[in-house]
Order: sequence, then structure tokens, then C-alpha cells
Amino acid sequence: MDYAGRLLCITGLVCAAGGFAPSIEGPPATSESPPITTVNAVLLPTFLGRRNATVVVHAGDTAALACHVLRLGDKTVSWARRRERDFHIITIGFHTYHNDERYSLSYEYPNNWKLQIQYAQKRDEGLYECQISTHPPRILRTFLTVSVPDIEIRDPRGAPITEAYYRVDSTVGLQCVVMPVPQNRPVRWSKDGSPVTTQPERGVRVDTSLMGAGLSSWLHIARAAVSDTGNYTCTAGDTVNASVRVHILDGESSAAMQHSTTDGGTPIASCTSPVLALLITYIVLAFS
Repeated sequence: MDYAGRLLCITGLVCAAGGFAPSIEGPPATSESPPITTVNAVLLPTFLGRRNATVVVHAGDTAALACHVLRLGDKTVSWARRRERDFHIITIGFHTYHNDERYSLSYEYPNNWKLQIQYAQKRDEGLYECQISTHPPRILRTFLTVSVPDIEIRDPRGAPITEAYYRVDSTVGLQCVVMPVPQNRPVRWSKDGSPVTTQPERGVRVDTSLMGAGLSSWLHIARAAVSDTGNYTCTAGDTVNASVRVHILDGESSAAMQHSTTDGGTPIASCTSPVLALLITYIVLAFS
């Protein structure tokens, strides 16, 4: 076969085979997942200190919930309150998102994103969360407990009262009992909103002392006058108080009101029943 014949034969074979093509091999099949890029945990933001804490504060004081964050970087710190299924954002960064002005974010250098609640009340008690905006978010939980003392006013016989009646020139004796002792919150007396303190020239004396785990404060008024009639309030801090209405009766009104023979500081009558109070008032008016 001559040269032209051979060339024609080779060309035919190449065309039949689909022409010249380079040999391309694909990657071998595999069931392994592609490698995942991970971030060194040492570089992530984290909390400093205990992961779950309890803060106890007395009613009326400022609650301070600490949240120390290390290596925050470009992340954000927020505070929220959780109540069963309810979740309320309080702060994000330095901004406060709460309609109660008692709540605020107080940042303490170098890393404490502290939530403050002024004049803490019983309704503030519950679970709070400090969160770092990682994915998923990192959470530090703090449970706030607000201790509210029990407070009541008693007569000289130790009975709780909300209303008391005395004769003119007798001695008024009112005892305020607070349990437990309020921390850093002195007990004060007031009459119709004005402070009452020891005034020897008027025969007014206030004696305060410890009583077991609580505190007792006595208000004595010697030689009571009609002008001493009014609302007397015993206050332990800004949010805990008890009140009694004191009536100083003169002349025939005093005689008509007397339920039993009394001497000195023993009240003519003391009551907590509104019906009894109305009945006594009616008698007073009838004999005036």
C-alpha cells in the first residue's frame, strides 16, 4: 500500500474512534466529608468566674449583677430576663431597652458588663441571663433574690394594729417590729408624711433596739394632745413600711369610747376591723 493509502486508512480509523482526545482522569470517588475549618477555642470570648450565681439584695438597695467577659472582640454583650416562657431583652451593648428607668448597664473596666437595678423590689426577683453574641450564644445565668423584711405596728400589749384610740394627756405607745433586721436601712417614724424624732420638750421619744433576729422601734408620746391625731408610719428603707391611724379623744368622746379601764400608755381601744372603726367614729360624733 502506497503512502497516500496508508494516510487515508489511519484517518479513517481516527474518525471512527472519535478523533484524538487527551486522557483526563477525575478524582477518585470518596465518602469522606470535606475538612471543616475550626476556630481555636482559646481565641473565643468567654466568661470569667462562676457560670451560675445567686445575688441576694435587700429591698430598696441596688442590685448589681456582674458579667465579666474575656476576649470579646467584635462580639456584643446583652442582658435579658427569663420568666418561664417569656424572654425580655434589657440591654444590648451600652444601650438599655427597658421602660423601667431603674434598670441600666454599668460597664466597669476592663471587662465587667454589670447590670444594675436600683431600688430593688420583690417583683425584680428571678432569672437573668448575660449573653455573648457568638453562634450559638454563650450564656451566664444569675438568679436575683430580693429579701423583703416583714414589718408591723403593735400596741403596748403586742397586738398588731392599724387604728388606735387614746385619751388626751395619756401616753401613746406604738411599737414597730421589723423581721429580719434591714441591712443599711434605718427604721424611721413619720406623722402625716413629716419625720418624727425624739423631742424631749414635747414629750416625744423614739427608742430603737435589736430584738432577736429583728428590730424593735418604740414611739412614745407623753401627754398626748388632740393635735397628735394622725397617720403614723414606720419605714424600713424606701419600700417597706407599715401605718396606723391614731385618734386622740377629749372629754365626753373619750368616756364614750372607753371599752375598759385603762391607765398610762394603754390605748382606749385598738382595732383592725373597718366595721368597728366606723362604729366607734359614729359614737364619737354622737357624743361630741
